[in-house]
Amino acid sequence: MKKPLPASPAPLLLTSLVFLLAACAPTSKVSHDPLSIARAPVAAAINDYQRCAQDALAPLKDDATASVFALADAALATCAPAHEAVRRSILADNAGHPYVAAFADEASENVRLRTRNMLAHSVNRAREASAPQPAPAK
Repeated sequence: MKKPLPASPAPLLLTSLVFLLAACAPTSKVSHDPLSIARAPVAAAINDYQRCAQDALAPLKDDATASVFALADAALATCAPAHEAVRRSILADNAGHPYVAAFADEASENVRLRTRNMLAHSVNRAREASAPQPAPAK
């Protein structure tokens, strides 16, 4: 025996719409940030650059009077060759794409700014950890 159709087509349409929307939904969230999808050579160059900057920052962290960004900039200045290696690896990884030089410049500058912020945050954390803690109020 045949099943009778619903009195109203709305439930059928609603069910169809739900299935259609589910089929069109993205299966995963994809980041279009070029740094989050960097391939191994680019990621290795970025890691080397950040390691160089952290090593250069280590002896500067004790200067409690300097701005955290001045310290970060001083550390980054010593790592210019590593920063250039990041740029070259981005160029090589994206060879053949239009506007690759502009992209490499922008992406390598983005790496520099992220590293600068990371270093400044590191100095702030070190200063907070070494600062005397106020006594609790009674």
